[in-house]
Amino acid sequence: MKTSFDRARLVMLGLLLALLAVGLWAYHGVGSSLREIRATGLRTLLNTQVGTLQQWVAERRHEAEQLAADADFGLRLQHLALGRGGDPAQLARAVLDQAASIGITAALLIAPDGRILAASEAERIGSRVSADFLAHMPTALRGKSVFVRPRVEAGRTLGRAWMATPVRVAGGKVVAVLALGSPVDKGFGDLFSAARLGQSGEALAFDAEGWLLSPSRQAIELEQRGLSPRLQLPAGEQATLLARQAIAVATKGGDGLLLDPYESYLGRDVIGAWRWLPELDIGVAIEIEAGEAYAPLVYLQVGFAVVLLLLFAVWLTGFLAPGTLATMLRREGQKQLGPYKLLRQIGEGAISNVYLAQHRMLKRPAAVKVLKQQATTEEWTARFQREVQLSSSLHHPNTIAIYDYGTGPQGEFWYAMEYLEGLSLADLVERYGPVPPPRTAHILRQACASLWEAHSCGLVHRDIKPQNLMLCEIRGERDVVKVLDFGLVKQIGGEDTRDLTAHMRILGTPLYMSPERIRNPADADGRADIYALGAVGFFLLTGKRLFETETEHDLTYHVLHEVPRLASECSPFAVPVELDALIGRCLEKDAAKRPQTIAEMASALDGVLVHQPWRRDQIEAWWQQNWVAETDPGRRFTADTK
Repeated sequence: MKTSFDRARLVMLGLLLALLAVGLWAYHGVGSSLREIRATGLRTLLNTQVGTLQQWVAERRHEAEQLAADADFGLRLQHLALGRGGDPAQLARAVLDQAASIGITAALLIAPDGRILAASEAERIGSRVSADFLAHMPTALRGKSVFVRPRVEAGRTLGRAWMATPVRVAGGKVVAVLALGSPVDKGFGDLFSAARLGQSGEALAFDAEGWLLSPSRQAIELEQRGLSPRLQLPAGEQATLLARQAIAVATKGGDGLLLDPYESYLGRDVIGAWRWLPELDIGVAIEIEAGEAYAPLVYLQVGFAVVLLLLFAVWLTGFLAPGTLATMLRREGQKQLGPYKLLRQIGEGAISNVYLAQHRMLKRPAAVKVLKQQATTEEWTARFQREVQLSSSLHHPNTIAIYDYGTGPQGEFWYAMEYLEGLSLADLVERYGPVPPPRTAHILRQACASLWEAHSCGLVHRDIKPQNLMLCEIRGERDVVKVLDFGLVKQIGGEDTRDLTAHMRILGTPLYMSPERIRNPADADGRADIYALGAVGFFLLTGKRLFETETEHDLTYHVLHEVPRLASECSPFAVPVELDALIGRCLEKDAAKRPQTIAEMASALDGVLVHQPWRRDQIEAWWQQNWVAETDPGRRFTADTK
């Protein structure tokens, strides 16, 4: 009996030594994994911050262009610019009243020589704009709106970021520039204040000299220590490592990732990521203190030490059977894939399930799509792998973000993506009926923005349909479109352009497939996505299918041979001629007769939105009146699980 007891203790001692070796190996592995997780997190947050900034600038540009083109304000601006009369201060105040709802606090009308013709601050009328502002005037005078970043004088960031847009007369000649200013500490600064990571993280904007253009999280400490709001080391004039790298590529742009701790402008060890945006003349950075970023390693050390002590105590008493620990670990792993803990199933399709999950360390919610065991064929596994690998290279705010992927303990393929709250366009029309033309153009324009990036990377989606376009509420921003499910994506123009569907049956929804896709699934370029967007636009405007048929065979024949109806013939709304014609062009059987690029389609939609905008107050009114979140959060994620 005693011999058996001693043998069990020896076995337990061997287990302890093995666990120690595995623990050391695991610690090294977790350290590497944590660096990868931090790298992914910093890149994702940086991409999101840059996308948010670019979207904010695009909105300011659109709003300024609308004001300049307004039938009333535009004419009054032209008369004042041409010296035909008008009260400068009154006109500027009227412009400001019109734009106040979008956070504009200042307005200027500037002559081509830089002289201020009208201003919301009357004392500025007759003076000249700053040299920095004047340097941006040639771009605006050539007919292109331009963003003018906040500037720094005497170590202090001045009050506003500006959007300057041309004022044209009949014939298109630019006679003046309209500039709208947003306060740095509110509209512009709020973009960065909202993206602060953890307890010490910061999202920063800075200029080519390292001066901070956005509010610092540590503004009070900077003031108490007498430090300048500048990315430089507290002990000297040298810029921080991040600032040096970013400023070195200021003229051409670029980005970087710093995972080894470096000294911040407050003298603390941090890690960070940066990107320089030459078109805005701004650098954007994300930083977090290294101690907070790598804190899980400390917890791992403590936890592992406690486990070893407990096991050593058990070894001394000999009460714990060697198989118990393995049983506990198996139970713990039953509900986890990679670093994601599966909370509950929120969707099911023919070949995959979707789960609401949470990252074990970041505590970030995610949607995890898992290929079912019975569908783990070479065809579908290849499709899933291609979907995640290609779509993970896309970072546009209107494209669903892919976080991670891998294989589970049973060999099942899975990938994690951002968890969205909202409803698909199919659900939108089913619940609330046809969509008004301004909102339709607003939705299609965002889908174009996502596909613009994909097409520029040589990727064609090929499965655009209402079920794969989701209307979301993201961090308080409503009516945000997300393009989902790149499972049929095709890569063109690269070294390896082999099309998986060339060796498979036709996949996709025939109602939204272009004729060339039906004839030859492998023969499709970006114009196939343009056709699908046209079909989606018809569906939104009318609430009807493009072709009403009883069988898929009849539907295929109609797609190939029948000319579709105009949206204006079926819609309950008065569809603008420009939008009606654009939808008709997108649905041409001959790809050569459609808009040839997604950029061309986006430009046409911009023209529609200038005259019939879908305004922020309309967006808020619709959501407050109609949208009630489902009691089951899982129903709010409507990605096509197939």
